[in-house]
Amino acid sequence: MKKLSLLFIGVALSLNASAAWHITPYGSFSSKADVKGSSNKASYSVYGFDAKNENFGFGYKRTSYDFDHKTGFDDLNLIYGSANYSDSLVGNLGYMVGTYLSFGFEDKLKVSKSYDLVPTAALTYDFQNDWSVLLGAGVSFNKAHNFGFGLLGIKYRDPSYLGFSANIGYPNTMANYRFTEMFALGAEVGSIRGGHYYLDKTKTYAYEKGYEASLYALITPVSQFSIKTGVGYNIDREIKFYEDRSYVGKMEFDDEANFFVNGNISF
Repeated sequence: MKKLSLLFIGVALSLNASAAWHITPYGSFSSKADVKGSSNKASYSVYGFDAKNENFGFGYKRTSYDFDHKTGFDDLNLIYGSANYSDSLVGNLGYMVGTYLSFGFEDKLKVSKSYDLVPTAALTYDFQNDWSVLLGAGVSFNKAHNFGFGLLGIKYRDPSYLGFSANIGYPNTMANYRFTEMFALGAEVGSIRGGHYYLDKTKTYAYEKGYEASLYALITPVSQFSIKTGVGYNIDREIKFYEDRSYVGKMEFDDEANFFVNGNISF
């Protein structure tokens, strides 16, 4: 895992060393929720980091589950990298293409089993009056189940501007109000950031799915550093299991609250 992480970092830095980087360490801690159809309860913690600039990104995420009664897994690990490129076509019309590659695993990384490759493409249009739109699609290729999805975004102003800004679409929607350069409040609704994980012990794949709504405060003491903290509420969270590309069952959780804190460093 260390060698692959270093590879992501080395490629991204060497190809675009002059672009501004944003490093985001994060952590989230949930309340205990019932596992539907059983007497079990579970809470979980999520921590990791995300690094990105205009064209490249990479990161690591670890989800640790705490069950009252032990199940077939405890911790899920995800390492990932991404690359994207955007340019104009005619006038205000542009395009964006990208790819995302992740490896999800329980204990040992197995590249041929753990991969998830996600190419995306979209058209963009900048109205040059604080509004822009994006419309596109992507496909997820992995060893569990391949699927396609749509991309939709309507953006109003940048969150760093004073006053109201928003990014409305799928899979995530955000609204933000910046009172001063130092302080902002906001709300987000979107898909739970999951992944496909290969489980060594059971030889199956786990796929996290669900939605989260959150309220947050964003504190920016200096332009190169900010802290985002708040509370969230997970809705319809579940883990689906696959074997040989066939669905074999799922684990569903009652809705539960969580607390999160993220940092952001730019250079």
